[in-house]
Amino acid sequence: MRVPVPGFRMGVRLARYRGSFALLVPLTLLALSSCSTMGNGSGGKAIVAADHIRIVDNFDAADLEQRFQDVAKRISPAVVAISATESTVDTENTLRSDDLNPDKLASMLEAVDRTVGTGFIVDPDGYIVTNDHVVDNAEQLWVTTDAHKVYPAIVVATDPRADLALLKIPGKDLPVVHFATAPAHRGQWTIAIGNPYGMAGGGEMSVSVGVVSALDRSLPRLSGKEDRLYSGLIQTTAQINPGNSGGPLFDLNGDVIGVNTAVILPQKQQVNGIGFAIPTDAHVRRVIDNLKQGRDVQYGYLGVRVATPTPRERRDAGLGDEAVGVRIESIEPGSPASAGGLKEGDIITQLDGDAVHDADGFVRLVGMCPVGDPVKAVICRNDGPRTIELHLRARSAPQQTINRGSQRLRWRGMLLGPIPSGWQGGAAKNAPAPNGILVIGIDAKSPMIAEGIKAGTVITSVAGQSVHNLAELQRILNDTPAAQCRLQVENVPSVVVSAE
Repeated sequence: MRVPVPGFRMGVRLARYRGSFALLVPLTLLALSSCSTMGNGSGGKAIVAADHIRIVDNFDAADLEQRFQDVAKRISPAVVAISATESTVDTENTLRSDDLNPDKLASMLEAVDRTVGTGFIVDPDGYIVTNDHVVDNAEQLWVTTDAHKVYPAIVVATDPRADLALLKIPGKDLPVVHFATAPAHRGQWTIAIGNPYGMAGGGEMSVSVGVVSALDRSLPRLSGKEDRLYSGLIQTTAQINPGNSGGPLFDLNGDVIGVNTAVILPQKQQVNGIGFAIPTDAHVRRVIDNLKQGRDVQYGYLGVRVATPTPRERRDAGLGDEAVGVRIESIEPGSPASAGGLKEGDIITQLDGDAVHDADGFVRLVGMCPVGDPVKAVICRNDGPRTIELHLRARSAPQQTINRGSQRLRWRGMLLGPIPSGWQGGAAKNAPAPNGILVIGIDAKSPMIAEGIKAGTVITSVAGQSVHNLAELQRILNDTPAAQCRLQVENVPSVVVSAE
């Protein structure tokens, strides 16, 4: 487990599968009888009354069990187990699903360290959502479906701040999940499906059942350690463990309400941990769509450190006992907050028209504010409330962020990626960049060196098919026998290079 601190993310790093797993006791749903039975001759329909609360215990446990089974059967085909390795396994059969199965994949990865996680399919053409922390250090990826089918995968785009990533596999007409449109509520049933401790790496995803324990949970220590935004989370009793990271949390209708992301485990792990999921609200669904469309995800940056004010600080600012606002503790020099005239001790009660209730909520609001456009903030000082206009900047993206320009794929000792905008690569000055895939680097032992391939070569077609991006290349390599994967390149004029 890579991050052994309270509240850690759940991609599991497996060091060559050495050692043995502890026996995991499955979560069993028990049908509970009521605590007291009123002698009312109701034929088992007991009524427990406390003041104005009346609970009618008339559910059918067998029907509920059947509902769980039906939902699990229907939605499991859209959930996948993820295997990620930080080293390269550069053989032809790692890129073709027809040459892979769970046993062969396990054999190939036996000698390398890898991380396991979970994902779920959101598009029939093979787009998969997971956590960024599952794939952030991955050189190569594979996913295994509930039906034991193995696919190679590439990272299309990531949003490290939200801890979300989008993968692509060479599939089509795949089953997909559906997102719930209504927000989650405390007490509703939840179903977690995934790959705990890598146990579903051979297929057949693990299912656990629970309820929403609480909403709007935050993990500030983990947020600070990872530089991610772990707030507004769903807490659930559905048993989730390391390896469930990136997997879906469903409601009883089989619709996704969250992305399982973190778990607090007791130090000695003698009892079950507490699981957390990122709610798949409208904002998260927009992030996923932006990643799929190749649009960069931007977060607003203000440049302040805030805290939830005490009752006395609220009264001193003229707010009375109303539990609203955040108090500015410090301001970064040269930041939008400094330029906008904010001061230490100011209490911000509104931002861009939304009420500010606490520090966690404020951080989320800042991130969602438009970048460059004026944003109005209502603040309170000792001399009363006032409105200040702010101009937020875009928060700097982490270096490991993957977008349309930084995708990578390894094949036959070549590191391949898209052609960057403005790239010349030996062409005439001001000439347009060619269409194709760029050889970014090449291993000294690559067989392609003998064929004249070098860093800076542009691959324009493979197996007679034009390639414009890595997703097209991935599909061609998956669908075409190795002997037919011949390359057409530029910078080696009028030469067809054999890649056999």
